[in-house]
Amino acid sequence: MDSDIKKEKCAFCGEVVPRYSTIYVSVDERYHCSCLKCYNSRMADYSETDFEHVELDPIILKDFEDVDHKFHFTVRHLGDRVGIEAFEIKDGQRGGYEFSYIGDIEEEIFNLFAKLVERMLRGLHQKHIEWSETTNSWQITREDVVRGKISCDLESDEFYGHLPLIVIDGKEIKWEDFGQMLMTYEGFNFKLEIFDRSDEMP
Repeated sequence: MDSDIKKEKCAFCGEVVPRYSTIYVSVDERYHCSCLKCYNSRMADYSETDFEHVELDPIILKDFEDVDHKFHFTVRHLGDRVGIEAFEIKDGQRGGYEFSYIGDIEEEIFNLFAKLVERMLRGLHQKHIEWSETTNSWQITREDVVRGKISCDLESDEFYGHLPLIVIDGKEIKWEDFGQMLMTYEGFNFKLEIFDRSDEMP
């Protein structure tokens, strides 16, 4: 629920904003919480670029199973570039499906938004895992390709270092469960390729 979204207070304008819409910046050798509106304004001044901060309203898109997914957005000034990120909210913070797109700072923001939505629609209609009633577990589909995001399993043993948490088709998969999926392919070879979060995976 949106009412469960965790929030923080911006140290510069005093506004209380969703945590996903903040960034910590270093000022006078101390880190302060800044809302993205203040951050983007400072970046525009620093880079001497003409940039107007935009708040994009959430949208709902359907996945390959016709399930609704509500996406929130952030827009971030990156100097000579601008980044837009789309993500779901799980347990009050970012989770589930996530997408991003980086474009030129001079490009119209809504053109970048349209390109991001196209990427989101393609991603939402890719199916990589399916539930097996036989094994009572997730299995890789017959395409034998998995695309996902590497996150952190904060519930794993911190003493030995947190394990990865793999997000596939918007679902959080424990590292052990992902390993169990791979056992279907025991004896096979595989290729692991890493992409930047703003790249679209072929």
